[in-house]
Amino acid sequence: MKKLIAAALAAGLLGSARAADITVCIWGTITGPDALVNGMSYGPRDYFEFLNQTKGGIAGNKVKLLLLDGRYKLDEELKIYRRCVDQEQAVYVNGWSTGSVKALRDQITQDKVPFMTQSYASEVLDPQKLPYIFMAGPTYEQQMIIALRDLAKSGGKNLVIMHPDNEYGRGPVNVVRQSKVIEGNGLTLQDTIEFPYDAQDLTAQMLRVKAKNPDMVYVQASTPQLLVILRDAAKVGLSAKKFVGNIYNISPAIPEQLGANAEGFRAIQVYSDFGSDIPAMADIKAFEAKGNEIQKRDVYYMKGWFEGQVMAKAIEAAIAKNGGKVPDDIAAFRQSVRNEMEGLKDVDTGGIVPPASYANHQGSTQARMAEIKGGKYVPVGDWIDAR
Repeated sequence: MKKLIAAALAAGLLGSARAADITVCIWGTITGPDALVNGMSYGPRDYFEFLNQTKGGIAGNKVKLLLLDGRYKLDEELKIYRRCVDQEQAVYVNGWSTGSVKALRDQITQDKVPFMTQSYASEVLDPQKLPYIFMAGPTYEQQMIIALRDLAKSGGKNLVIMHPDNEYGRGPVNVVRQSKVIEGNGLTLQDTIEFPYDAQDLTAQMLRVKAKNPDMVYVQASTPQLLVILRDAAKVGLSAKKFVGNIYNISPAIPEQLGANAEGFRAIQVYSDFGSDIPAMADIKAFEAKGNEIQKRDVYYMKGWFEGQVMAKAIEAAIAKNGGKVPDDIAAFRQSVRNEMEGLKDVDTGGIVPPASYANHQGSTQARMAEIKGGKYVPVGDWIDAR
């Protein structure tokens, strides 16, 4: 069933408009500055629709799906959150930016609504103080530590960090700097370079990096910013081999748009890529074979599919605890889903990540490095625990 995306977005939702006992609300940057990585919003939407089409939903109950466009604008995201919780009575909310989840973290606790964040900020990961917030992998800080350890292991010493001028960029960098983990790995932070999130030319910043001659430049940014960074790095004679990015720097757009100037760039990989020889791809292919359009065929879509898997598992377990019926009281339903989410252990994700457990609210803390070789991301190390 082909999705009429433009019409659906105009109406403010994607999926069935029919009344349902189970509502799941998802928002992302469907349009806007970070749209290159929005597969992680389409992924959970498609997984729930896959369940609707193949299993009649969850425990025989159709899932009503809303996919909303926050456009990476904080005020819009905050309005969407209230709509999801109050108007739509969603049992689970899947939200986007670091800025929004940090702004909403106390409200989420007050509302007692399970919330899957697309951000990996450690500041919103606290099972005791923030018991309703979950994420789908290692924090930004844990990802950065993997890169720092790799630099130290290779004999490198000197480090430059680059990040945009927003919460997504500043927060994790500040946490890592204050933790003294850089010095603890025998490294020297030569410079921290902040740049405008929507910058279209970073040549001056690249000249500043070149003057420092670091062994590694760690980039806490997303794909659109990395494209500008590597493009302008090549202009001043800096090799992509010096640069390492986080999970949001694994995108086919990078080698496709930059070609040879992206060769050697490395990033943290948490999820198996789209098209990998794993069982989850069989379900995705079956979903597509039924006429469903896959909007993004990348690693972020796989992240989203994984999020859908664990969200659905928790909802299913909550229904089972209620005698196989959807609880009539939304507050009780949300609380039960939260409890079941935290109790998930060794969930088989079909190879997207190693078996996932949510006692720590992260699902998985394993990651590995991937490097662009011959225009494709190639794993260059084993899975390691990021903690």
